[in-house]
Amino acid sequence: MADLSSPRQGQLRRCAQILGLPVPQSFSWSRFDQALTHRSVDAAYNYEQLELLGDAVLRLAATECLQEIWPEASVGELSAVRSVLISDRSLGQLAQDLGLAPYLLVGPGLTVQPTHLADALEAVVAVLYLETRNLSLVRPWLDPPLKQLAATVRQDPARHNYKAALQELTQAHSKALPQYHTAEHHAVDGAPQRYQSTVWFRETCWGTGCGPTKKQAEQAAAAAAYDRLRQTLDHDPLSAVP
Repeated sequence: MADLSSPRQGQLRRCAQILGLPVPQSFSWSRFDQALTHRSVDAAYNYEQLELLGDAVLRLAATECLQEIWPEASVGELSAVRSVLISDRSLGQLAQDLGLAPYLLVGPGLTVQPTHLADALEAVVAVLYLETRNLSLVRPWLDPPLKQLAATVRQDPARHNYKAALQELTQAHSKALPQYHTAEHHAVDGAPQRYQSTVWFRETCWGTGCGPTKKQAEQAAAAAAYDRLRQTLDHDPLSAVP
């Protein structure tokens, strides 16, 4: 563990206060310091190991939160919303909004990027988890911003990242990735749905979707495919492995 200087100790305490962290009396300030240290500062003492743990903890916390908010929602919809919540873009923005950036240590000449902030935020989540080995400190802190963003995402279907959720599902079972075949299309009733997309995985078409843009058509196809493919993989996970 690093010996923290008095100025750094003061910085970390201010950071915890600004972030609104629930800091117990036994809080590991050296671990918190490590969570806010980039490998460009120290190749051995940095946030990478904590980030790995924090990613898993954050995924669990977000899943629990979403299932409690919308218990009737499909697995596909919850997974799509979760993929937005825990994306680097969302986490980087959350870290920026919380005021984390000034406290992240990086090497000379390196500019703090949103991905650095996202990684550091995951590491901070790991620090909270390691205090109790459960989510009792993590969820009360993270639930409010996660719920706010989740509501925004669910009200705006264009932000549902079903493609990311479907890719995550397939990568958990196979090295193969879903493939999209998208072409211009017009609905039979005359209402233009400019594009139609089909999503294929392991030489099987799992879903079809239409939309005014290629992106929306592919998202619709991914949404149609997710639950069907998930049920198949859960029933016979080896069937999709090359």
